[in-house]
Formats: sequence, structure tokens, C-alpha cells
Amino acid sequence: MTNSTNTDVRRFLEQFFGTGNQFDLEQIEGGGKFAKIRPWVERLTQAEPQPTVLPRWRTGGVDWYGIAQSDRQLRRLSEELMAFVGPTYSTFRGQRAQLNLQDSVEAAVYEFTGGAAVKFCGNDQHGRATAVWDALERMRRVSDRRVKRSAEIPRPTGRVLRDFYMALQAGDRLSAEKELQYLLDQHRLDALNLLFLRVQLLAELEQWNELLDLPELPNLLQVRRPFAVTQALLQAVYRTQLQQFEENNAPTSAVTYFREVVFPRYSNLFAVRAGSKLPEVLKLFMLLAVGGESPRPALRDELLATPAIDESHRRYLQRLAALLPDATPPREGDPLQQAEQLSKDGDYDQAFSLLGDAPPSKEKVRLLLQCAYELQTLAAEKAALQAFDELTPDDQNALQKVRWNQNYLAQLRGSQNAVTEDTPSAESVPTNWLEWLSQLDKDPNWERALYVARQGSSEWDATSLLVEPGAVAEFAELLDKVGSKAETVLHNALPYLLAFFQKDEQFPRREFLTLYNSLLDLLVLSTEGGDADLVLFNELAIALLTLGIDRAKYIDIVGHAIDLWNQFAAPKTVDWVLDFLDVLVVYPCPVKETRSQLLFAAASTLRQFAGRIDEDQWGVFRSLVNDLNLQKSLPDLLGKQASLVEQSLEDEANIFQKLKDKSVLIYTLTESAALRVKSILEAACQGVKVHLSHDKGGNDQLRQWVRNSDLVVMVTASAKHAATGFIEANRPSHLSPILLVNSKGSASMLRKIRQYLEQ
Repeated sequence: MTNSTNTDVRRFLEQFFGTGNQFDLEQIEGGGKFAKIRPWVERLTQAEPQPTVLPRWRTGGVDWYGIAQSDRQLRRLSEELMAFVGPTYSTFRGQRAQLNLQDSVEAAVYEFTGGAAVKFCGNDQHGRATAVWDALERMRRVSDRRVKRSAEIPRPTGRVLRDFYMALQAGDRLSAEKELQYLLDQHRLDALNLLFLRVQLLAELEQWNELLDLPELPNLLQVRRPFAVTQALLQAVYRTQLQQFEENNAPTSAVTYFREVVFPRYSNLFAVRAGSKLPEVLKLFMLLAVGGESPRPALRDELLATPAIDESHRRYLQRLAALLPDATPPREGDPLQQAEQLSKDGDYDQAFSLLGDAPPSKEKVRLLLQCAYELQTLAAEKAALQAFDELTPDDQNALQKVRWNQNYLAQLRGSQNAVTEDTPSAESVPTNWLEWLSQLDKDPNWERALYVARQGSSEWDATSLLVEPGAVAEFAELLDKVGSKAETVLHNALPYLLAFFQKDEQFPRREFLTLYNSLLDLLVLSTEGGDADLVLFNELAIALLTLGIDRAKYIDIVGHAIDLWNQFAAPKTVDWVLDFLDVLVVYPCPVKETRSQLLFAAASTLRQFAGRIDEDQWGVFRSLVNDLNLQKSLPDLLGKQASLVEQSLEDEANIFQKLKDKSVLIYTLTESAALRVKSILEAACQGVKVHLSHDKGGNDQLRQWVRNSDLVVMVTASAKHAATGFIEANRPSHLSPILLVNSKGSASMLRKIRQYLEQ
């Protein structure tokens, strides 16, 4: 909760009813012509502030803002708005507001609520603008009479973090923000750890400028950070400060800018590389080797030798490396002494690489423990524990007389319930998912299980599962086995498993079909119906359908979807089920009866929520029915609601006629959704020309479409930064602005296009 004081409330009200709002605060509070709004304002000034709805009168109509001060309040307010107002009288469908921080009123809403707000307007085209006020007044009177509810049961922190990382994996910022707010409201994490999570959120969503504009950045650069946070900051620095030099093929200028501007400002980020293979990190450290305070040819050669780098990135690394012709001096002397000096100089990467050649000794272990602490990688931790295992018992005891060594070794080992005296401690640090599952199988109470899973998802290589015969089958068996022993841990580790496989450059791999199916089963078992979970369900289903599945697996997948729909059917999840049906239409269907069963289940719920279904959803449903040749069955599917679909089709054709003789570009990586939108637009307006782009980067054709299309729709929830940056850079300022859609579905795209055309 934001815990707003009276001063905060007053400042917010003055900003909300300021120059950007034609409703006057003095006339609201003083009994003037706007006095009827006063009860809604007073809900914020009570001893226990209540969620409220405030109007903003601007040229063109009235916008309504649902104001809450926690996600719990927002959920309650959204439920009430859906019940009393909903799509019947307004544009509200349960979605959280996407606020424009350049707008003074919406910036005030965001500052006051922390993003816990909704926004909607009346359905003017249906003559229902005044009905919104009447519905809101009914809602207020009922709400004021209601008995106060007791506090909800707190959610476990592990579950909240699971849902946070699932939202990041799904590209769903609103859901991720909701989980962060919950952690803040419940005082689960301190301010620094919440900041670390926010950095990872912004990095995962590629909001690089926003990341570097964080007011806490100066402090963040000074404190000890998880390497994932350091890596995110490095990516942001490269994308915002140095990417332009690479795009313009200007490596010499890049080195100069790095030396004079970037390094002095961000020098604290270059303490360790920790074996990162991210292209941005490799290029920054190459710039450090070439243009740092002193040349570092050894670092240059190490970076050039990094395996499995995309050829385009390798070429630029080589161009940068050519600017440092110095040869690497041969290493002389004792590796242990060199590593000692490198550690004193803060070069833990080089120290760690040298220590591998040193013979067993207490000094080697001591230095490796320092490296593991600084590098924060599983590889460094395992090397330190292996070196410790090689010592004699006397040397081990002597090393542990230093309290820091003893405490850090205990931290690395974690729970030892399943470890005997003869078990090497290095085995407590897995090197792949099979070892992780085996460790969890032996010790269901393993304290470091989730930490190791999160680290391993970025450190481990998917191809390792292809090297060992039978590894894929063993993985699936262990996943099943562990699920009965450590269900909660496995469910909370799901986002890391998904990230590991989905970020594989060759995703989806046919060799992993069985694993994808197991992960889909795990997702269904662990979900509570969150938006991100449903999005990721569709993505895994698409991966399986892309690879090709047999009849039995097809029935399983659609059966899962039917179960999810039966359990979580609501106006808010209609977009999801329509998107999944769209996927089933696009891909081969070995069992048409099963697919139709889901369509009939969806139709039954659409009848139930008919008043809450908007034109775009009816349009998508009608399009699906047409593709499945079920037009004659439409009255049977929907009963009297079939007329709503027909009316929707007429409304759709009318509004989309504004696109006649115009061109539309849709950029999204979710091809099936884009095809659906294309078909609906072309059916509604014969003169429209729709271009689709699913490229992961810029090219000449995309540049031409961006520059010449009348309308550009970019699905930010399903996009690559290289392409989105390219589109933004090439869109002429005199043309219509890019329509940004923060949801992957076809209905969301249509909704955004409709809103633009109605303005």
C-alpha cells in the first residue's frame, strides 16, 4: 500500500483536478455545480482510505479513473466495476490502466497509486455516457452499505516471486508490477532487493532508458549487486550509449566515447564479467580491453575465444579487437601468486581462470572462495567446493578456522540432509538441470534449490541435454518423480525452467518435445489462472504444435485448455481462450471433435457473459466460426446472443471502413494472432492493405513498410528490441504515431486499432 498521508491526498487531488481537467476541485468541495463528485473524493480522505473513481473532463468526453492504493484494493474495485459498469456501459473490461506519464493528470494518478489504477470511458456510440454515472452511483451506495471484509490470506513469498518471474517470461509488465507491489505492501523484501527485482523487470522488457533513469541508480552502482542486476545494467548502458556506434560501423568512435564518457560514469559495473556471454556484455568488456585505463590484451584474447557467438556479433568484436594490436604477454611465474595479485587488483575473472591450473592448497581454496563470492556463478562455486574436497582433513579444518570461510562454505553447501560424510560437498552445486532435479529428489528441503535454479537458467547450456544418451527421458522421469516430493519448490522453479528452454536459440527443438509437454503439464498443475500463466500456456502449446504432435498429445493439450477454461472462465480471460482457439485453427487438427468441444465450451461462457463481451471479441469469435465452417451452427452455439455477433460484424465493418485504401503494418512475433487481425480487417474493409512482419531485426522491406504505412501497430509484448528500435527510428514524425499493444492476442490488436479510429 502507498500509505498516503493527508498531504499526499491533497497534492494528488490538486494535480488530478488541475489544468488537465475541466472539473474544478473548489466547485466539487464547495457545493458548486460539480458537488455530486464530492462523495467520491471523500473516499480518499477517510481514516481508512477507500478505493474510488474520479472523472476527468477533457475535450471530447469524460475519462474515469479507478484509484486504489494497493493491488488488493484494485482487485476489489475492478470486480465492482465489472459488476456495475463493465463493457455494457463503458470500455472497461478489467484491465489495469496503461498511463501516459507525459500527461499531467495520468502522471499524478501513477504517482499516487503506484500504477494500481484503471481507466475507462463511456460507450458514447451507444448513447450510454450518462448511464456510467448512474451505474457508478449504484456501485457506491452498495459499497458503502457492505460489511468490511477481513484481510485476505497472505500469499507465500516464493509463490509471489514465481508469479513475478512468470510475468517477465510472458512479457506482462502489469502483472509483474502487481507482484512487486504485493511484496512491498506485505513488507516481504527490503528496499534494495525490491530494487534488484525492478531492474530485472525493466531489463527483461528491454526498457533500457527507464532503467538508467531510475533515481536509485547512483546508489545501485555503489552497492554489492547480484550479477544478474549488474548484467542488466551493462546491457542498458550498451543499448543506450554504444549501440549507435556499432550500427554506424564506427568502432574507433565507440572506443573514444567509451573511454571519455561511459567508463568514468559506470566504472563500477566492470569489476567482473562472470563468464557472461551476452553480446552487449562481451562488447563492453572488449571496449574495456581496448580503451580502458590501460590496454588488456589478455582480456581481448579471452573474449575473442568465447564459443557460440553469433557471427554478426563476432565480426564487431574482431573489429574492436583490431584496435589493440599488442600481443598478450606470456604468463610467467607461479599461477597462485599471479591469481593473488589479480584478486588484489579486483580482476576476479582472470584470477579464477588461472586458479584452475594451480595445485591443491589452502591458498588456492581461499582465493577460489573469494572469486566465487565476487563472480556469483555456479561454476565458480563448484570449482571452490571441488578444490576444498581435494584438501586433506587437516587443511580443511585449518581453512575453516577463519569464520568467513566457514560461513561461506556452509552457505554454498546449503541443506545437507541428503549428504553423508563421504559425499563430496561440490555435488551440492549442480552443473545442469538433471543434477538439479536429482539433488532435489535426494533432498526435498534443499535450501538453495530456487537460487540454483534461477542461476542455472542463465548459466547452463540446453545442448548439454543432447550430449548424454537418455538425458531427455531421464529429465521427464525426474520431473514427475520430484513433483510428488517437492511440489512447491518445483512449481516455484517453473519460470526458470521455462526461461531456460524458451531462450534457447533453436527453440523449439524437436529433441525436447517430451520436455515441453512435461512443462506444459507442470504449468497446468501449478497455475492459479494468472494472465502470464495463460499466455505461457499458449506459447508452449504453439511450440508443441509447431513440432508436430500425435493424436493423443493433441487431445491432452486441448483437454488442458478446456480444464483451464472451465476453471478460470471470466470476461477477463476471453481474450486468452479466443487466442488459443485461433492457434488451433492455424495448426493441423488431428481430432476436430476435441477442437470443437473447446469452441462450444467458449460459446457457452460467451452466452453467459454476453453483456461483458466487446465488439472486437465478438468479431474474433465470428471469424473463428467462419474458418471452421460453423456459420450455420452460430444460432445453436450462442442462442439469442447470435444477434450480438451479427451486430458486432456490422459495427466492425463500419468502423474499419475508415481504413479503406490505406495500409496497415502489424509487427508481432505471434504470427497466428496477426493473421487473424489481417483476415478480420480485410473482411471488414476490402480496400485495406495489411502487411505483417515477424522479423527479429530490421531489414529493407520492414523499413519501407514503416515509412509508408498509414498505420503501424507494434505488439510490444511479442517483440524483439532490435526490431522495435528499428521501427521507432524509421517511423516519420509527420505520420500517425505507432500504436503500442501490450498484449499478444488478436482481440487486443483490434481493440487498439478501433480506439484509434474512433478518436
